[in-house]
Amino acid sequence: MQKKQYKRNNGFSLTDKNDIAVLQQALCDIEEKFPVVMDFLEMYCGYNTAVLSSNPYDISYAGGKRDVILTIKTLMRKDIAPDIISNLFKQM
Repeated sequence: MQKKQYKRNNGFSLTDKNDIAVLQQALCDIEEKFPVVMDFLEMYCGYNTAVLSSNPYDISYAGGKRDVILTIKTLMRKDIAPDIISNLFKQM
């Protein structure tokens, strides 16, 4: 598979399927070469743990962190094509 090129000066766009493809590959490369990074993000962002608090600010903060790891995990899925992801972000 040919690696897609990303031009940093143009900026990143979640609505650009080429940017999504580059990001998907980069995230998979990181997971493969540096699994400690994903382990840290899963732990820190609360991937497997629900927040136990009655404070709405704690709940919102934890939900935001969890949204980050869920987005990363979604982007890493090989069964979702980059154009599908970019189209979803175009609809937002």
